[in-house]
Amino acid sequence: MNFPVYVVLPGSGVGLRFGNTLPKQYTDIKSKPLFLYTVNAFHRFAWVQMIVVVVSPCDVDWVQEQLERNNFSRVRVVAGEKTRHRSIYNGVKALKDVCRGDDVVLIHDIVRVVADKDAVKDVAKAAKLHGASGITRPLTSTVIARNSDGFLSESLDRTKYLASEMPQGFHFDVINTAYEKASEYDFEFGTECLHLAFKYTGTKARLVEGPDSLWKVTYRKDLFAAEGTLTEKLSSIFVEEGELHLKDIIVSCITDQNLKVSSEKSPNCTHSGFVFFIPHGNLESDISVKLKNICLLMNKLISDHSMEKSDLSINASTAKATSENASDLEMDNKVCPKCSFLANKMVIMVIEIDRKERSRKMEIIRDLILDKKLPNCVYVSVIVCHSDSCLNKVGSLTASVLRNQDLGLNQQVLYVG
Repeated sequence: MNFPVYVVLPGSGVGLRFGNTLPKQYTDIKSKPLFLYTVNAFHRFAWVQMIVVVVSPCDVDWVQEQLERNNFSRVRVVAGEKTRHRSIYNGVKALKDVCRGDDVVLIHDIVRVVADKDAVKDVAKAAKLHGASGITRPLTSTVIARNSDGFLSESLDRTKYLASEMPQGFHFDVINTAYEKASEYDFEFGTECLHLAFKYTGTKARLVEGPDSLWKVTYRKDLFAAEGTLTEKLSSIFVEEGELHLKDIIVSCITDQNLKVSSEKSPNCTHSGFVFFIPHGNLESDISVKLKNICLLMNKLISDHSMEKSDLSINASTAKATSENASDLEMDNKVCPKCSFLANKMVIMVIEIDRKERSRKMEIIRDLILDKKLPNCVYVSVIVCHSDSCLNKVGSLTASVLRNQDLGLNQQVLYVG
């Protein structure tokens, strides 16, 4: 992109259809409020110069605090108003001191957590060229009209119509002028920005067909879809080098869950999940040392966000207890800009044992895990197995725990027979 782009995210609505007293944009998904994922989706584009988040006046300070804590540096927070168009206009006015007339302003609902890179670029380029542009999708349902008596009066040919989606893009002068000229009726009842641009500036929007991932969270059930989509897009799983057959099965199961397996050879804070192996035949002391060093590693990743200067090893045979008090290190209140944007880190340890020693070793392993101190955002589960015949089950369970991030499984020992 060889031109600057600015983004306005309206998010001051109360979400009546959502059916909750807490507005949907503030509902937690994986321990973070939903709106942060939308901000992150645009903030990752270096060519986005500034993002304006428009929220209810009473929420401005809290939203600003959340943005600062997550290291979003190119964001302004402004107070919205009672209607959508008035709130968007407040966001557009907040750009007057930085935008030139033909700079591109994108408008995107704050509850649309996915911003597909190609779609965003296509809309921005079309807006730069034509003055206005918008994402569309084919209609999937037939549109009908009813008369005053409640009976069918008309059925529209859906092949002639499209669903208008977000983002929409405009020259700054086009959208600003449209709002300057808009009537009270437009501000009170209007919903379509492209229509205002055409009505008051004569600018015809170039329509761009977008992917099916640009839906917005409207109802509570949509949170489940949002959580799954974000998990797929933001996950990066580190899998330790281990027994080749077992590792290949686990990697295959993880990718079958649409999660990304990292190609990096060392674990770091960009990863959201970790899989470590303790092969069959290790002594109890070796298991204890490796568990201890995995815990030290996770504390180190969370506190320092880097392993470049550390001699900490997760190999039981060469492990060094470099910092007995690593778990007591003070954690930074801000989020590392390189970290996975998923707040929680899931650790899976796969341990092979003899069937005869199952009960005794599982009890020992459970005691060892409960004895370890970990940061609040790190969750550890152990999967115990003893037979090659169950490796597919081990792989499926590993992938399921990583995907679902079930915090109820923290410090649990799971047996696969």
